[in-house]
Amino acid sequence: MSARYLIRLDDIAPHMDWPQFERLSRVFDTFDIRPLLGVIPDNRDPQLLTFPELSGDFWDKVRSLQARGREIAQHGFQHVYVTHDCGLMGVNGLSEFAGLPFDEQLDKLAGGQQLLREHGLSCETFMAPSHSFDRLTLRALRELGFTTVTDGFAPWPSIEHGLIFLSQWLANPRVLPLGVQTFCLHVNVMTEGQIHRVEQFVADHHREFLTFAEARSLATPQTLNRVAGQVIGSTMRGLKTVRRNLRRRRNSA
Repeated sequence: MSARYLIRLDDIAPHMDWPQFERLSRVFDTFDIRPLLGVIPDNRDPQLLTFPELSGDFWDKVRSLQARGREIAQHGFQHVYVTHDCGLMGVNGLSEFAGLPFDEQLDKLAGGQQLLREHGLSCETFMAPSHSFDRLTLRALRELGFTTVTDGFAPWPSIEHGLIFLSQWLANPRVLPLGVQTFCLHVNVMTEGQIHRVEQFVADHHREFLTFAEARSLATPQTLNRVAGQVIGSTMRGLKTVRRNLRRRRNSA
């Protein structure tokens, strides 16, 4: 099977760059692309709170987006980092969950889930802030009825720890030779060049996009897929370490 693509939008909250969000939404609507929206249930992130607040009811807006076919993911709880644990992905040293006791993680996840439900939203997918979660996070997600995690390194959707993982290790869209890959977009910090690249990629490759429901149906527990994911993950973590060391050398020069 040739490569297929998904898009997720992180940090959906009352305070964000709404004009930029609407610009991307127009191109998605034009080509019937249905991105996953990572909604923060109770945003307390000081950086995100510096963005302008939506003029209107945020939850009405999200409900209308869900009614138009956008899938909602629970993006953490308050988007506030409390540990320096990089979790199972091993890519970022900040986490809202990884490294905390199970009961504390469960309470946070349940609190976020309840808030979304109170606002008429249902979701089965979890999106971890900073891509950081551990085995206790996954156990809590299973107990709360989540089915899917939008993260991972395997070429194709995989089944691990009793959950479906939809791989996400690229931010900028690019053509791949095979597999199913999720592109992670942070609307608030995208440059004009990055937005244009997304617009062009969607226009050129819209027939190669899947819905998240379609991607879930492709999930496999096959060992080869999992091993390939381990190799990709090790490579990505290595590249991240090299880039981090280069930045440190430039800053100290």
